Amino acid sequence: MTGKLVAASMAVLVLSLTGCVDATAPPASTTKLAPARQATAEATAHLEAPRPTAAAWEAAALDLTTITPRGGDPTRTALARSTRSRATPPASWVPVAYGDAQVSVPATWDVMTHSWCAAQSPIVELGDVEPSSISCVTTPPLPAVKINDLGTVPAPYRHEKPVLINGISALPGPQSLSSVSYFVPSLHVELWAANGAGGRVLDTLAASPRATVLAGGLAPAVPASWQTVSFAGLRLSVPANWPVTRTSGTPAGLGNLCSSPGVAFPDNTAALLSFGVTLSTDAHLLAPPVCATGSHYNTVQPPMDGVQVDSGRHPHFQVTLSFPKQRCFRLHGLTACPGTAPAYSILVVWVNVPGRAVRVLVSIGLGGDGAIARTILHSLRAA
Repeated sequence: MTGKLVAASMAVLVLSLTGCVDATAPPASTTKLAPARQATAEATAHLEAPRPTAAAWEAAALDLTTITPRGGDPTRTALARSTRSRATPPASWVPVAYGDAQVSVPATWDVMTHSWCAAQSPIVELGDVEPSSISCVTTPPLPAVKINDLGTVPAPYRHEKPVLINGISALPGPQSLSSVSYFVPSLHVELWAANGAGGRVLDTLAASPRATVLAGGLAPAVPASWQTVSFAGLRLSVPANWPVTRTSGTPAGLGNLCSSPGVAFPDNTAALLSFGVTLSTDAHLLAPPVCATGSHYNTVQPPMDGVQVDSGRHPHFQVTLSFPKQRCFRLHGLTACPGTAPAYSILVVWVNVPGRAVRVLVSIGLGGDGAIARTILHSLRAA
């Protein structure tokens, strides 16, 4: 974009943005509630814009685009993302899920979940992130993208006309020359992004695998090739090539222990292995793993499929667990309560097994589009 075109676009922008808030920092969450219960099908439309190239995605230049709200009203113009078309991120980008929402980010970005500490790369901040107990800088860095899980429409969005982000209806909120914000009713999240790279991340918005797994509808059929595993009064089905590990030890955390806990199972794709199935009685704590040199606590973690079943009273997940009673449902004679925390790429389900005094925790990796995880969840039965 030439200097004259940028100047002209900025002039149009300033004249068109009336009543906008100069919000250069992400908004604080106003209401905390569990992620959405069920994925809601959105009416979608292809907007007439070319699909961006990988080079365009990676470019860091500021891009000015006119947003036309649903219904064709062009009166609201805002500083926005590089395209309104359905976006396919570059293959090198990694999905990052929070609640019912998912975006994709460059693999070099940092993802802040439970705490922040000394981030050097662009940041995706998921939920309310607190300073780490590790020796860190005293001021949190400004994120490029922030996702908050909200249960109701915040006041700044209530009277706005919806726009489409990658085919999903969203309500625009406070805009500025350097940032945009939206509330997405179907995904129950508030999005904030710095323009440029942050805006291009928002273009990848989609429903997360968690939303797919917990959506209503018919239960998927278990493929005939899958194997059946029994443990702690439960029976479940998993792909035939998944290794099954039975242990009396409990890991010192849920998921990848060399990164932020509770986010995703370890990525074993380089070894051509799945995380597989781990069945633990949680009788004792296992020694922590030896992490590779250069392991980074806040590095982005690719979502991985896998299952971990814990039957003991004291699994050491190192994350906060939350199982709202209103989310519980009956599943083949069992009572299953999907957790709302952690809300990343592992779904933890509290299962009440008939005849057992202690509940069983079934943690399911949310890889791909969630189809494998959904099939595993619906295969749960009493043994």
